[in-house]
Amino acid sequence: MTTLVQGSIVSLYDRWHSGERKIQDLMHVREAVQDMSSIMRPSLTTQMQEFVPGLNYFFIGTLDDQGRPWVSILTGPKGFLQSPNSKCLEIRTRITRHSEQTKDAADPIFFNLARGETFKSGKRMWGAVALDFSNRRRNKMNGVVYPDGLLTVDETSGELQLKLTVEQSIGNCPKYITIREMKAQTRSESTDSSNAENVTTALEMTGGSSLGIGDQEIAIIRQADCFFIASRFIDENLADQTSGMDCNHRGGNPGFVRLGEDNKSLVFPDYSGNRFFNTLGNIANDERVGILFISFETGDLLHITGRAKIFVGKGSQALYPHTQRCVQVTIDGHLLRNDAIPFRMHTRELSPYNPIVPSGQKRTIEENLDSRVSATLSRITKHTRDISTFHFNTSGPIRYSPGQYAVLDFSQFNTVGYRHMAPDDPQSLNDDYIRTWTISSAPLLGTLTAQGEGWQETSEFTMTIKRKPGGAVSNFLHNLPLESLSRPFTVPLVSTGGNFVFPGPTSNSITQSQSPVKFALISGGIGSTPFISMIRGAKQLQHGSIDIKWVNSVPYFEDSLPEILREIVEVPQVKTPSGTAELKTDQPLNLSIEVFLSRANPTSTPSTQLDAFQNVRFHFERLGTQALLATIPDLQDRDIFLCGPEPFMEATKGYLKELGVPLGRIQTEAFNF
Repeated sequence: MTTLVQGSIVSLYDRWHSGERKIQDLMHVREAVQDMSSIMRPSLTTQMQEFVPGLNYFFIGTLDDQGRPWVSILTGPKGFLQSPNSKCLEIRTRITRHSEQTKDAADPIFFNLARGETFKSGKRMWGAVALDFSNRRRNKMNGVVYPDGLLTVDETSGELQLKLTVEQSIGNCPKYITIREMKAQTRSESTDSSNAENVTTALEMTGGSSLGIGDQEIAIIRQADCFFIASRFIDENLADQTSGMDCNHRGGNPGFVRLGEDNKSLVFPDYSGNRFFNTLGNIANDERVGILFISFETGDLLHITGRAKIFVGKGSQALYPHTQRCVQVTIDGHLLRNDAIPFRMHTRELSPYNPIVPSGQKRTIEENLDSRVSATLSRITKHTRDISTFHFNTSGPIRYSPGQYAVLDFSQFNTVGYRHMAPDDPQSLNDDYIRTWTISSAPLLGTLTAQGEGWQETSEFTMTIKRKPGGAVSNFLHNLPLESLSRPFTVPLVSTGGNFVFPGPTSNSITQSQSPVKFALISGGIGSTPFISMIRGAKQLQHGSIDIKWVNSVPYFEDSLPEILREIVEVPQVKTPSGTAELKTDQPLNLSIEVFLSRANPTSTPSTQLDAFQNVRFHFERLGTQALLATIPDLQDRDIFLCGPEPFMEATKGYLKELGVPLGRIQTEAFNF
């Protein structure tokens, strides 16, 4: 079945363009969605026509004279948007420079509509999204504006009157949209811009590729829980519904957009959606994109234009952990416009579909890990009802340092299948069944000339894992009947890595130090696992001297993993010439452990259990500032490592700040990546 669209004949059921098809093929969903392009309508529906007049804001992408997309937010009283018929969208508004004293640039839409890229018949392309933050309703549309549709485009006065021709529309789901409440902003608007020198003859942007972005721009990006992205794939030889611009909303928890180390690029995850891949499909054919970030508290706008690159699978994992797909944008230019919108918005509810944001800590990946290495589960040691150690053997040699993590791929056990919406478990939609856990074992000490900071390659490792309520993989592992499995339990080992490590045994800071190198380890709950690995590694040292004080906060005695504590505080034995074993007296490691039992009752914990440990003291209290100082009085002289749940780490950072410890001295690791 076919349909006629402005003189071009296209299939009603498969109107995806080549870029969309490429990404659909790459993600193995082509067959599932190939007949769904009929959902793209050649006009606005009656419901959309009734929807837009009730909005106070509208997000639209346009092209500059180099064909680069930019995104704008147009604002006005209800009714500034009208749709007199299904093929037409009328806009009447005024965009003023509210901060004239700062000489902020004008909205790029004025330059783009006056001097931007044009196509046949002098028309210009646009893509837009109509969105209501109060209820998460969203409709996407695009089309062209002909010269006679530019009724008023006056940068001097800010007047903007447009008649847009609609060529495509689609209703979008409410996923990843934050519910916001709007509050009008009262202020005196400076609108006297009659001086002809204020008219833009070129976009007043700051170059991103050479200059990076400043502190204010960085702050806007890091606090953002959404942005708007415009992309393009324009081929006038194609039917209109397979060619044009796109503008859409992307959302997540605050911090879901990351900046590159040089602040000249950003990366964002591509979460589970309708699998049409309109934006990624455009990027596959044309790398140019525009992005708009909004500070809803200050009204500041950050417009970015740049070039996008798509990463899938392991490439995505390396750039943005726990993602199947992510997009990296090199910033070519940006505009910062202060106090640019006439209202403020307050966050009422983040989307329940937002995945947890991975830790922002830079993660290094072991380059020498063969991509074909697999890990086979050989044994499970149960410590508590919810904590067990899982022992793995690998199909080939691997290298890691104590404190690092391993990434395992359990996707073969994901039997849920694709669901567009999941109100009962929204987090499950973006679950790739790839998990990252800290390795709790330690490799053997190598020679001082060995690679990997003196640690040997190995073909085994352990992970001490806590069962997560509702966690798909952790519960699966804890419930695994290993003894009764009909075949080995084997999964791909994606990588090992991380920079939450001690200096290696070959490090000059340890081997050449005249006095003990001092560390303070502070952990909460299962955050103890990297420190277990670090201490196991430190016990093998043969040169230098290390002094470790470890403070571990857990609810109950059994959560301190007493059998592991007993092992790591045990003094190594050496064989004498006569063949007998005796304690090694020249230990390079001085270790003391303070365990805080925040919920345990002293009367219910037998003293015989507590007294059975050498160099371990138990405290029946919560960890706090004074307790921390009492247990580690020389904190100022130590390098500090902190690991645990986010609330625990934030509280502990507060204690350390009270004690005068600079935040720069604290190395952290969290369990949200």
